Amino acid sequence: MKGYITKIFILCMVLFTVGCSSTKFNRRMDTDPHDILRGEKSNTMKAREYLEEVLKNPEGREIKAYKRNIFSADNEQNLFFYHTYYIFFKDGELEHTLVFTSTPRGSERDGNWMLDANADIQTYNLFIYDDNPWDMKELLGPENQSINLIKTTQNIIKRLDENYTFGNLAGMRDLAWYHQIWITIGFIPPIVGYPIVTALNWKSDNCISSVAETIEWNN
Repeated sequence: MKGYITKIFILCMVLFTVGCSSTKFNRRMDTDPHDILRGEKSNTMKAREYLEEVLKNPEGREIKAYKRNIFSADNEQNLFFYHTYYIFFKDGELEHTLVFTSTPRGSERDGNWMLDANADIQTYNLFIYDDNPWDMKELLGPENQSINLIKTTQNIIKRLDENYTFGNLAGMRDLAWYHQIWITIGFIPPIVGYPIVTALNWKSDNCISSVAETIEWNN
């Protein structure tokens, strides 16, 4: 019985800390002026307009994806606890960051694609110009490939059209198969694990899944 209680406790910890889902972050979004902006209904429209501009005029542009600590520079990354987002560059300079984010209470949309989230810009600048306190890393393909600008941008626009909502645990869909197995069999009954979590979040995204499921690598 003690072992089962421990497993349930671990699962609860995952539920409340994975990706961008922490209750602490959600409380901050409801009060911090920079984070309240995540709920503006125009965010997704602005993102779409920019992405369409990228497709019309791709010359000189590139896209990269980054992974970093979440909520605090002191929070070490683990299997569930990190943040990912895109950055678009024009002629080698940052043009916009892009992230799929949760939204404050009372927002018209449950989840938004947002350009230039304050925290994303700040942590990137610390990565480039300081000692990288947020442990930020560029994501590369299996053979260190860069990201295909056109295909990835098209995938993001398609995601916008599908109107995914924000799901705390959506990023679990993209865990390696061996992690899916231990999550499934690690709890009694097994259905409490990976299958039920992914089913409940199938039409939802978070910052992790929205990158993992739209990214296309160059050949």
